[in-house]
Amino acid sequence: MMITTNSVARLAQRCGEFLGDFGQAMTPSYPSSLALCILDAIYSTGSHPTAVDNIVARYIARHGSSDGAKSLRYSIAAAGGADVWAREVICNLKPASTRPGAVLKAEVVDSAVRVMADHGIDDVGDLREAVGEGVGSIAFSSDVSKGWRALPSQSSGITWLHLLMLAGSTHFEVDHKVVGYLAEVADPAADLTVDYVHAEIDAVARVLDAEVPTVERIVWQASHGRILSQLKDEDLLPVSGPVEGPETSSAVWEFCPEPLVSRPV
Repeated sequence: MMITTNSVARLAQRCGEFLGDFGQAMTPSYPSSLALCILDAIYSTGSHPTAVDNIVARYIARHGSSDGAKSLRYSIAAAGGADVWAREVICNLKPASTRPGAVLKAEVVDSAVRVMADHGIDDVGDLREAVGEGVGSIAFSSDVSKGWRALPSQSSGITWLHLLMLAGSTHFEVDHKVVGYLAEVADPAADLTVDYVHAEIDAVARVLDAEVPTVERIVWQASHGRILSQLKDEDLLPVSGPVEGPETSSAVWEFCPEPLVSRPV
């Protein structure tokens, strides 16, 4: 495994775009509202980030920014059901899939909050406790995960992993989207294993003086299209050759990853 200065600098440049002055990720997360986590997670697939932001903003305008899953369920019930809620509260009638007759995503949201109720989950803390901490397949082993992935068009687990990232969980899945994103910045000869991806992210966290979970959330959301870069091709650092720019701090050039113990997948 070879971590090159160019690949670290290029990934640091992309991740740095979404960091604030104090190393905090300027990306969606809702540590005080499971309702917002659920909305963002379910609507994030197949939608432009602005559309998802608008849905979240409309819900906040109506109910505030600290609702749990139970309050989200009450919101849908008070509106008269998922269809009316979709029209009048969040103003979005997007279906859960492109298949003919697919249910609205609002109906999936309604079913999702029922899954949470079935497992005694109301807030973010409840969710994280039910899922536990760890990496890899542990994220899918809980009963609540199985209930979520049984919902219409949610079997892939992508929205489930979105939900965990939005809730501040430590779960970070190196799926094909993440690998593809790293492939754009990695050395062309790199073997993009799970360990390689984690080593790149660890290196970038050091360069940017940020927490590893912060960089993981940026990589996850960027690779899955939840956040969009404003960088143009001509702004990106080169794949090979001398690297010049603010990302080429001494930390980049001095970085030498220690041998990694294989992580569970």
